[in-house]
Amino acid sequence: MAREGKSATEILTHYYSGVEVAPVDDSAFLRINIADKIQSVSFTNESLSTIPSELQIFPGDLPPGVVETSVVATTLPVGGTLTFSILGQSLISAITDPITGATTALPQSGIWTIRWSGTTAFPGENSLLKMKVGTTTKRYRYGQAQIKLIPGGLTAAALIVTNTLRLHDEYLRGIGEVSSSWPSAALQAQVIAARSFGLAKKDVLRKACDCNLYSSIQDQNFVGWSKEVEAVYGNKWVEAVSVTQPDTTTGLAILYKGKPIFAYYASSTGGVTENVQDVWGTPVPYLLSVPDPWSLDSTLNPSYSSWVRSISQANMAKAFNLPDVARYEVTARTGGGAVKSISAFSTNGKSTQLTGEKFRSLLKLPSAWIQLNAKLISTDSLDEIAISIAKNFWTTSQSAILVNVEAEPQIAVSASAFANSQKAPLFVTTGRKLSEATIADLKRRKIKKVTLVGTLNELPTKSTIKKIGLDPTFITGVDFESIALTLGQKMTGNPLIVFNEESDWLATQSNTLLSANAPIIWQSFEKESKAVLQFLAKRKNSGIYPNQVVDNPAPSKVVITRSLGAAILSGVWRSPIVVLGSEITDEQSVEIVRDILNLYPTIAAVTIIGSDIPANLYAGIN
Repeated sequence: MAREGKSATEILTHYYSGVEVAPVDDSAFLRINIADKIQSVSFTNESLSTIPSELQIFPGDLPPGVVETSVVATTLPVGGTLTFSILGQSLISAITDPITGATTALPQSGIWTIRWSGTTAFPGENSLLKMKVGTTTKRYRYGQAQIKLIPGGLTAAALIVTNTLRLHDEYLRGIGEVSSSWPSAALQAQVIAARSFGLAKKDVLRKACDCNLYSSIQDQNFVGWSKEVEAVYGNKWVEAVSVTQPDTTTGLAILYKGKPIFAYYASSTGGVTENVQDVWGTPVPYLLSVPDPWSLDSTLNPSYSSWVRSISQANMAKAFNLPDVARYEVTARTGGGAVKSISAFSTNGKSTQLTGEKFRSLLKLPSAWIQLNAKLISTDSLDEIAISIAKNFWTTSQSAILVNVEAEPQIAVSASAFANSQKAPLFVTTGRKLSEATIADLKRRKIKKVTLVGTLNELPTKSTIKKIGLDPTFITGVDFESIALTLGQKMTGNPLIVFNEESDWLATQSNTLLSANAPIIWQSFEKESKAVLQFLAKRKNSGIYPNQVVDNPAPSKVVITRSLGAAILSGVWRSPIVVLGSEITDEQSVEIVRDILNLYPTIAAVTIIGSDIPANLYAGIN
């Protein structure tokens, strides 16, 4: 946006909804955790001029910005080293003389304050505090440092080191979130966002870190002196901080109803920011989803405009706490298009679901923006299609429902609603028998009891089922209307009445019919059925009609098929179904799918059912 000439205010009011950018008092001091729960740390002093500088050490936690006159300080000799380390449950501190190498122990204290010359509370020659943890050395120009013992109780004690410094300029000069080579408006926007975030956090001192903020991306990346002394561009960052300061005690901040906001930010999005409620569960009025096309520009964002990661079987199984992962499926997306939930399925039939953020975190993915994935059920056999769909539902059920969807599609629709009410998977018979694939899947699931629904002449016989080792129950009748009423008597809810004459239409609408979550019964346009009227009277219901059913507002997928039977079976997903007739061209089908995706942003996958539908047609839809 900055490259397009937008100002810092225009950038910020785009990403944060309903806010204003205005000056506020930012003279507060912030306590920043710069080393968390470590076992040892050492400090030295570095002068920024030819005149030697000093470093003072005080027992206790001194208030920042106030020159100390009552407590006598220990002074670290130039070139000397101050060391703190944990011994058991105690904090051991010592000074090493730079000339003799002799070490002098300091008195026992659970907390110390370090000040170096050229700072607010210790006037004098400008200098730096150099902190070494392990092999890493960092430099700090402003404020003061605190070293605090954290008792371990049953575990080892630890040290926490904090840097307390003024938000207005000292803290902001050390924010290392973006490259200082960026355009000025972008740098200023980052300064204002960082100031706002700091202001929102300033009144709470967190016990866990002895801080207002961590110095890492857990809050904001604070790198200290190294930011403003960057070669070439360091001055640009300092200038961006200065430009956002109207005077010595105020700075520009992002305000919502007059208060600084928690200005969360990220380096990249999938082309649209998230509504924070979708991610963290709680609505925040200024953290709504907005377009971010700049993140998709590969010249601006070469690393994350798109990305690919390969995940090992072992890591995938570990993330989902499964023995293995035979397949996975994105089951819901946020309004911004990121993964909201994702399920994995094991070869033993078990499944586990993770939130998108948990999945991203466990597998160390750059984001939860994962491309729309196409699942192909590459068969025209209805029994195999039913098996594939059933793998997503009621995986621990000890019973199943069986129907002849090809011969009796209307019964299959009513039976599907019944199966959902029983929390049982739906399988299909192949004429008067069960296919080997269906028998194998029932055995894999360890299902013993099955309920066969339909007219007797379209179902396997009782003896046929028993020979397979299954215990059958039959729900039958003379026609689909009577069978639907029998099923309805075993279910609760205001019945959904579908007219017999609409049976060809029902395949494409089975998802809507099942969204009613009610018995599905049948009636003629021309004549009211006495049996239906008696059924409704006994239930004390008036019934509802398909045009009164509210579609699933957050479908997880769009189904594409040429088969009416497959469409009926896939209605259990309660997601839009596109039945491709011969009159629909490939290009038209892509546009239909694209329109559905625009209508339902929660759709996470395209599921293609059938052997003759070219899956690559839909691969580019995102």
